[in-house]
Amino acid sequence: MIFTYNKIVKNKNQIDFALKNIDVQLKKRFEALPNLVAVLKKYMSHEKGIFEKIAELRVAIQNSKNRNEQLEAEQELSHLLGGINLTVENYPELKTNESVIHLQRSINEYAEQISASQRAYNGAVLSYNDSITVFPNNIVAKLFGFSKEEYISVIANEEERRNPDLNAIL
Repeated sequence: MIFTYNKIVKNKNQIDFALKNIDVQLKKRFEALPNLVAVLKKYMSHEKGIFEKIAELRVAIQNSKNRNEQLEAEQELSHLLGGINLTVENYPELKTNESVIHLQRSINEYAEQISASQRAYNGAVLSYNDSITVFPNNIVAKLFGFSKEEYISVIANEEERRNPDLNAIL
């Protein structure tokens, strides 16, 4: 029984660890946004709306009341940052600028790191959920009040899986 309890606790701790890693990646991107925006402003002064939207989303992320609100704002920010790469494609003089190339790479790197952290979190949730639902672990889990954890799903429904309307964003 002690072994089973300790295994469940260890799996639960892995979830907490993975969640903190997601927060680290999101914070890293969040803190880099002002620098990314500064580069964009220099080359895209006519695209004022994009900077205002990034600022609004940063405030929404900071003021989010729960994890779901924060994830929704982060998702919208991810769509917006993805749209920046497409916008740059429309301006050939920007595509060759070293700063803009670095910006595109940075945006892609942040997205990949966040995605990897989310996969690690979901893997930890899977291990934990498995550990509390298999017999005889489920008896120990019930006895100590362990319950299933939810997976992180940045895209909650099929409507959100569609490509963003960049004309509306920009």
